[in-house]
Amino acid sequence: MKCVMAIDSFKGSLSSLEVGEAAKRGLLQALPNAEVDIVPMADGGEGTIEALLYVNKGKKIPVSVHSPIMEIVEAEYAVFEYNEIQHVFIECAQSTGLPLVPPAKRNPLKTNSYGLGEQIKDAIQKGYRHFILSLGGSATNDAGCGMLQALGWEFYNKNGEKLSHHGNPLLEVYDFSDQHVLPELKECTFIVANDVNNPFYGEKGAAYVFARQKGASDRDIEVLDQAMRRFAGLIKEHLGIEVQNIPGAGAAGGLGGGIASFLQGEMKPGVEMVMELVGLKEKIRDADLVITGEGSLDRQSSMGKVPYGVARLAKQFGIPVIGIAGRIDHDLGELNKVLDAAFSIQTECLPLEEAMKFEVASKQIEVTMNQMMRLIQAVK
Repeated sequence: MKCVMAIDSFKGSLSSLEVGEAAKRGLLQALPNAEVDIVPMADGGEGTIEALLYVNKGKKIPVSVHSPIMEIVEAEYAVFEYNEIQHVFIECAQSTGLPLVPPAKRNPLKTNSYGLGEQIKDAIQKGYRHFILSLGGSATNDAGCGMLQALGWEFYNKNGEKLSHHGNPLLEVYDFSDQHVLPELKECTFIVANDVNNPFYGEKGAAYVFARQKGASDRDIEVLDQAMRRFAGLIKEHLGIEVQNIPGAGAAGGLGGGIASFLQGEMKPGVEMVMELVGLKEKIRDADLVITGEGSLDRQSSMGKVPYGVARLAKQFGIPVIGIAGRIDHDLGELNKVLDAAFSIQTECLPLEEAMKFEVASKQIEVTMNQMMRLIQAVK
């Protein structure tokens, strides 16, 4: 029997690799001769770097950058070979993430994405030209203006004065110039791992949907949306691109639109991108069973999450797929259409804090997997 473990992390408890290892131990206790292939998974956000480097030979490169409030923070990006080409993977949250801003200072009128541009610039200066950027969890709503400033774009207010890279430059942008942009950008390609389809502006756009959780008031949201509309007009005027028509342009406070229009970034669903980069299709093609899952299986799991993506892929090959999780909703919605079964790992009644401890969750995964395999063996 060949089994592929393609499970997301159980956030707060175990990494994707640790979940897979615990599940493998339980499976081999019941089926000692089974072939088990652990393929760490992620959706493009936290844990993706580890998943990519586990499967593809590569390295992490540390870099000091500015946080959304222009404090120096330590970040990193991954470099790995894919299709014989060196790729850089940058998790945008490492430089633009909400956790980098203390709650009392969260205000998208004053935050920017300059640090992300510094990450990209550092990789370019080291000779890399192919980038994958994962969006999500940002503290910013600057449409990528800060990022673009770090890469050499210059923005001007209505008086023609050059804007600083402090605060949110989007609010005052009335014109821009690419005269001093890094020339190497012409050689670069960008893929954007993005699981939202929100437009750039409007009631379903970046400001109205996401800015409140970043600290914006009702009035702030109106101000940000108006600035997004004005910037979209500038993009149309200078670049000939209708950024509002790009699905996902509103992701990460408009970073999606900024990358798609200024850097010609190509949008891809995060899970699908990760599955491609780790070669999951080839790994499960001849499998007898696929195990997937995450910390919580619920109706939202079918919205760009790992279990749904993995299960859909397994179904293309007619392979049985089982989901495991710390908790499972009574109604899994669309997920029930692609999973053959789903099991909670909870083997005993414990307080949440206790159940999420590494050693407890690890053992429960192991026990649950062992019981599942014994059942499969018994009914054959």
